[in-house]
Amino acid sequence: MERNLTELSEDYFKAAEDLNYLITKYRKELNEAYAANNHLKTYEIKRKLTVFYDQKRDVLATAYALQNYYDKSRRMVLA
Repeated sequence: MERNLTELSEDYFKAAEDLNYLITKYRKELNEAYAANNHLKTYEIKRKLTVFYDQKRDVLATAYALQNYYDKSRRMVLA
């Protein structure tokens, strides 16, 4: 099964949406942990959120790179 770059970028954008769902879910849990004054739970959730935000940033960078692969004027330059 062959897929073009646009289809692959759409998969990465979908993954970013999934990560948004997880971020929203854990932000709510973080607020509950703050309210309960549960420091251990707060620390664990903050660590998870950091990972999710990092993953989302990487997924979006890949999605945009695939989407704009042939458009040199919009391609990101990593230096």
